[in-house]
Amino acid sequence: MSDPKSASSPPVQVTPEERYRLIAEAAYFRAQRRGFVGGDPVQDWLEAEAEIDRMLAAGALPASVSAKQRFQSQLENQLRELDERIESLKVQASLARLELKSEFQQELDALEGLRNRLRGRLEEIRMQAEGAWEDLKSGAEKAWEDLRQAVERVAKRFR
Repeated sequence: MSDPKSASSPPVQVTPEERYRLIAEAAYFRAQRRGFVGGDPVQDWLEAEAEIDRMLAAGALPASVSAKQRFQSQLENQLRELDERIESLKVQASLARLELKSEFQQELDALEGLRNRLRGRLEEIRMQAEGAWEDLKSGAEKAWEDLRQAVERVAKRFR
């Protein structure tokens, strides 16, 4: 899988709850750096919010994000990219000659099954505690790789 912090990374997607937690931590650390003396908590929050939003838009995750959260975000971004490719294949299928439509539809149904398997793995990871999710990581990576290869195979076949 690609590095989620590379220069060409798309914005990092986090849940509203994760974003809120990241902002709260950053605002806390701003107040802590000045010894909790003076300053304005609202200003700390606004500056922290801007900082976190810049980092997320640049495709970077703050250091406080756990390995599990980084893996989830990376897998979700990659799944979105494959979803776009699958949608493109569906458009191609709709334009295909009648005799190819059935064959194309079978391939797309198989891709849907692989995509659902990957979504299931991602949901399993979300439900695990920080320390327990690592056991599921290799299964999720395998499901992602299977889906990626299947999308490539179908795309080549119907070019």
